[in-house]
Amino acid sequence: MSVSTDPTASPEWEQARIEWYGQTKGDLQRLQEAVNAATPGSLPLDAIYAPMHDMAGLAGVLGYPLLGNIARGMIETLRKGANPLDDRMLMVAKAHLAALVALHAKDVRGEGGPAGVAVLAKLASIHA
Repeated sequence: MSVSTDPTASPEWEQARIEWYGQTKGDLQRLQEAVNAATPGSLPLDAIYAPMHDMAGLAGVLGYPLLGNIARGMIETLRKGANPLDDRMLMVAKAHLAALVALHAKDVRGEGGPAGVAVLAKLASIHA
């Protein structure tokens, strides 16, 4: 009988998480700067979609499902809005990026507990 090992406990997995975390910090800073500097109609969705799509997919796998859920909520909302981003979609992007930057800086892993639920609920309220 073979023993199954958890790949997420391996040094390689931890190294991948560390590399992703570092890259994501730069991506979030760059995106937040771009969104904060944008005026309505000046920022195409493509400028932020790919890195947020990557975060939505990888964050949960690497132990940050709350970040992934926020990124997913952001891209799902932005896809339904104006492209280039209008005033409302810029506000949505700014709110999501502010949450992502703050949570990333605090290295919030997992679902974030009750605070994570509250953040997701607050962000969902601006989608309506």
